[in-house]
Amino acid sequence: MAAFDIIVAGAGPAGAAAVRALAMCAPELRVAVIAPDQRRGRAQEEGQGRGQGRGEVLSPLVQPVLRQLGLWPAFVAQGFSPSHRTLTAWDEAGLTSSELLLEARGPSWRVDRPAFDGCIAMEACRAAARVDAKVSQIEREEDGWSVACDDGNSHSARLVIDATGRARALADRRGSRAKVQDRLIAAYAEAVTSGPSAPELLVEAFEDGWWYTLALGEGRRAFACMTDSDLARGLRLSTPDGWRAALAKTQFVAAVASKVVQFEQPRLLPAGSRTAANATGFRFLCAGDAASAFDPISGHGVVKAMRSGVFAAYAASDCLARGDTTALDRYDSWVAREAAVYATTLSEHYGSVSRWDGRPFWQRRRADMSSSNSLSSLSGQ
Repeated sequence: MAAFDIIVAGAGPAGAAAVRALAMCAPELRVAVIAPDQRRGRAQEEGQGRGQGRGEVLSPLVQPVLRQLGLWPAFVAQGFSPSHRTLTAWDEAGLTSSELLLEARGPSWRVDRPAFDGCIAMEACRAAARVDAKVSQIEREEDGWSVACDDGNSHSARLVIDATGRARALADRRGSRAKVQDRLIAAYAEAVTSGPSAPELLVEAFEDGWWYTLALGEGRRAFACMTDSDLARGLRLSTPDGWRAALAKTQFVAAVASKVVQFEQPRLLPAGSRTAANATGFRFLCAGDAASAFDPISGHGVVKAMRSGVFAAYAASDCLARGDTTALDRYDSWVAREAAVYATTLSEHYGSVSRWDGRPFWQRRRADMSSSNSLSSLSGQ
């Protein structure tokens, strides 16, 4: 059994940021990263119909986070494409453009998400021990945790960080549950196009949710229909015919799709908002989506995950290296405050759509906005 000060489970944006921050603020701590090889893990997930979509746009805020962690040169070397505007059809019939040419923090970035994750993990985790496995069991010990892996080996650590994303592979095993705030899913498909099309992110609301599409490069595009899981079943979004029928309800995304030669089979991916009831426990922290998962419409999922990883690392190092017994509680409070601000902002954004007040998707979100306003009024009394 290998012994470490800290085990970080997961090498996505949150886990990679946590490991990098630990190497910078507490290099004396022995850190291990437990995560399957990304190529092997991705093949398994896609074979089981899970995984993630490739196309993603990172907000301009990703640059200062990457610079803080010393990862900006590695990011730039990947040749990801800057994006200076986003096209949106939200509560108006027309298309609007959000220009970023004068954005002081720089442009957004269109990335191949698995390539981004792999690049950041490789650079960020160089100083840590790597364990190519998945966690199968976690048990509390007197001074920390024992973590068993699916490769048959076990490891111990004084503190554990769960950065396994929405899977919450460690948190759920220790009985910690997350509050599910909605049932949003993405019906995601990639396509081959017949000619050039606008590379920018295009977002369009429709009666049962919203769509997005963006260019992946090399004549490929990503398309996703965002709706609630029960509505997706009624729309048959897991079938090509149902997915295309929903696509036909859009105007601008459908126009882009008219240049498509071939669509792949759509995949249903979880995308709903969730927040851990408690992001910490006895020498245990959740980071990234394991702590709180944001709706993709926020546009800050990756940045939020990396910031969470950094703050989790600070809390972990304060706890172990400096003997600060309140560090984990402060981190837990930060996660809760961030989730509360996000919930209010999300409700306001969805509540701005009035074109389909009678449709279930939008009714549910307007109800969420009313509940949020009621709670705010009570808290102000």
